[in-house]
Amino acid sequence: MAASVIGAAPANAVVLAPAASDEVPPRTPSAVLSAIRAELAASGSFSDVAAFDRLSADQRHELASYFLDPAAASAATAKSAESVLGPTTVRTSGDFEWGAAQEPSEAVPDEGSIEARASRSSWGTQWFAFAGIRLTETKVSMSYEYSGTTAKKMLGYSCTVVKNVQPFTEVRTSKSSGYVSGGQATAKCKVTVKRGVLTPWGTIAWSTYSAVQRLSAKGNGAITANRWE
Repeated sequence: MAASVIGAAPANAVVLAPAASDEVPPRTPSAVLSAIRAELAASGSFSDVAAFDRLSADQRHELASYFLDPAAASAATAKSAESVLGPTTVRTSGDFEWGAAQEPSEAVPDEGSIEARASRSSWGTQWFAFAGIRLTETKVSMSYEYSGTTAKKMLGYSCTVVKNVQPFTEVRTSKSSGYVSGGQATAKCKVTVKRGVLTPWGTIAWSTYSAVQRLSAKGNGAITANRWE
């Protein structure tokens, strides 16, 4: 599984950019940190707010630099190392973390049909976090009919931005495709990230990057892919 795009240079994802007349993106370390804390509080993540308040001065500097200095963001990504624990894959670089996790649901028989069929739902998430504080998270969910280990028919899928508290960054998801092929169900969601970048002249230039988050599973619910394409 590839690491998430939603957090930075190595990842990709979205939300809508504010009009210049409506909002001035934060341009100083203190403004960036204040914006993150305010968004965490607004989202109701009080445990994250408490964790944010416990960050050391060095951690605060590191986090602010990530959003104010493209070189710092690139360096954090370049130094990342990947580890896998069960259904979760995490790539870390210091306090930065890009993760992916998935979990199939229980099968539900359709007793109303003459030939009983069964369906199940599976989901996969990708996230970007700092010191355990999740800043952005996207999710792909799908439901499909199956027989044994074989997926038979796609019933539906959805794409969701679960969370985004990155300053001057917008994350948006949209459906790309959902289908069954080779006995596997696959749902693809396009995740677009629009992000402000400080220029040498002190202004903000909005840039957009997007990628497709893919979730694939066998009929028995075993996830075969939860990655970026």
